[in-house]
Amino acid sequence: MRFLCPQPQLVNAVQKVYRAVATTTTLPAITGILLQAHDNNLTLTGTDLDMGIIYKFPVEIIEEGDLLLPGRIFTEMVRRLPPTSLSLRSLDATAVEIAYQQSRVQLNSFDPGQFPALPPLEGDFSLQMPLNVIKDAIRKVTIAAGNDDLRNVFNGVLWELDLEGNRLNLVATDTHRLAFYGGQPQSFTSDKGASALVPNRALNELARLLPGDEGAVSITLGASQIYAQFEGLTLYTRLLSGKFPHYQQVIPKEHTTTVNINTRELLDTVERATLLARDENKARAHIIILRVGEKSLKITSEAAEIGHLEEELTAAIEGEALELALNGRYLLDTLQVIDTETVVLELLAPLKPVVVRPAGQDNYFCLILPVRIG
Repeated sequence: MRFLCPQPQLVNAVQKVYRAVATTTTLPAITGILLQAHDNNLTLTGTDLDMGIIYKFPVEIIEEGDLLLPGRIFTEMVRRLPPTSLSLRSLDATAVEIAYQQSRVQLNSFDPGQFPALPPLEGDFSLQMPLNVIKDAIRKVTIAAGNDDLRNVFNGVLWELDLEGNRLNLVATDTHRLAFYGGQPQSFTSDKGASALVPNRALNELARLLPGDEGAVSITLGASQIYAQFEGLTLYTRLLSGKFPHYQQVIPKEHTTTVNINTRELLDTVERATLLARDENKARAHIIILRVGEKSLKITSEAAEIGHLEEELTAAIEGEALELALNGRYLLDTLQVIDTETVVLELLAPLKPVVVRPAGQDNYFCLILPVRIG
């Protein structure tokens, strides 16, 4: 193999696929990045067997072929090379040379035949989502996903294709909070609804890799994996097994109190209150108190070793006065992804879930379970 490529292009491609390269494994081949030079295109692939990233772009190919290079050292080396034209060629079955300006570096390589074959790009249904919608959905829903090694069903995001409502619903929960987002696909090919449990990690990588907000990403869902494609980029991931909880059962059907309040003011206050609410007892860490009055929302927090905070915010309130305790970190995470000037809190009782919504939008909400104190 031999090809010519500008260093900025190559480093951009390498850094994308390196996100999926395995770091600790007994299979040396998947610690590498596979390079395939064919038909005037260079395709780079990285995988840890659970997730894979493929990136394809045009280069000047002098001799076609495949290479498998150690992922970490190849990525670090290319990143440190000068921004000039690079010539990369295989010397033999175990080495490759990168030439630049008047210099060259030689790296050992793996046998590309040892790199695992990726699952075929096929599935039961496919759809297209606008980039700005899928990135917004991922940003707002993954805050509620868990990281429990023993219950991996909570480490994923449920995807539900709702044909009747022409929506793709994304739902995540860690059992303490739940986030829901409903987005409209540009198009989809399916005659029935479908669902899948997609790993949180893969979705965050997808949002990170998708450039800008223009265009649409194509998504194909199979029996055990999901593919997302945009221009030369493809990300695939294995789906999580297990049954996602019946989340509809925990969403309140009614509320007795509604609080409309400035998002920025509430976020700043909750941030200060949560900073203060530190406690060696993990059960009480980050706990803040919300007191809903007739025309204001009062937030308090304290820690025996640090001090006490009390702030009162003006709000438009309808319904009964109420007091409850929340994990301030959960409320803060939610407020940080809400883009509207005003946020709405819907409350029912001191130990019933609090629903947080962007004012004027009905496609997103986050539900937070209060905590019992005293």
